[in-house]
Amino acid sequence: MQGKTRGILRAYLAPISWVVGGFILAELLRWLAVSTAWYWLATVATWLSLLALLAATARALWVSWRIWRNRAVPPVVSENQ
Repeated sequence: MQGKTRGILRAYLAPISWVVGGFILAELLRWLAVSTAWYWLATVATWLSLLALLAATARALWVSWRIWRNRAVPPVVSENQ
C-alpha cells in the first residue's frame, strides 16, 4: 500500500504545481499592473489563475479516473456456445 500511496502523491503533484504556479504568476502580474497602471494585466492575471485552476482540476479528475478505474478483463465469450 505504501507504493500505491507514493504513486498517488506523485500523480497529483503536477496539478498542485499548476495551481500554485498559476496563482504565483497571476499575483506577479497583478502587482505589475498596479505599479505600472496597466490594468489589462490584472485582467490577464485573473484569467490565467482561472485557467490554471481549470487545467489542474481536469488533470486531477483524469488522474483519479486512471488510478481508480476497474482494470478487470471481461471474460471472453466463445462463439461455439
